[in-house]
Amino acid sequence: MAALKRTVDLSSEEIQQAWQDVRSDAAETNWVLLTYGDNGEIILCGKGSGGLNEMRKKLKDNQIYVGVIRVRAVDDYGSQRAKFVYINYVGVAVPTLRAARASMHKHDFERLFNGYHIQIYANSQEELSEDNIIAVLQACAGAHKPQAYEFA
Repeated sequence: MAALKRTVDLSSEEIQQAWQDVRSDAAETNWVLLTYGDNGEIILCGKGSGGLNEMRKKLKDNQIYVGVIRVRAVDDYGSQRAKFVYINYVGVAVPTLRAARASMHKHDFERLFNGYHIQIYANSQEELSEDNIIAVLQACAGAHKPQAYEFA
């Protein structure tokens, strides 16, 4: 695996379109996941409409991923609001130096995925459970707390 570059290029049409699909209420796509390619470039690892469980199937413990999942907050009054969860996943088998170098790109990813509501940093798939994400969403929900969150 090649060394990571100082800067990353997130301008590819494929990446931009995948993010726009996640943001769009008209599209079924509810997650996007990026990773590092063999030459250190950023590639689209996947996107889909199957929610968190579908996205988690893409994760490998020896890789770094960045992405967003759209979650629907639902209350008793029939209100539904999209909540965007920024995910930074550094697998447990990723060498420490590689993870540190990848952290240089954090701001580039945050600029691409602007408008997210919460951030989740995880090293294992267990940390990316619906319960953990709901706990963070509820902690920042304010006075109007939804009764449920839908992940797919």
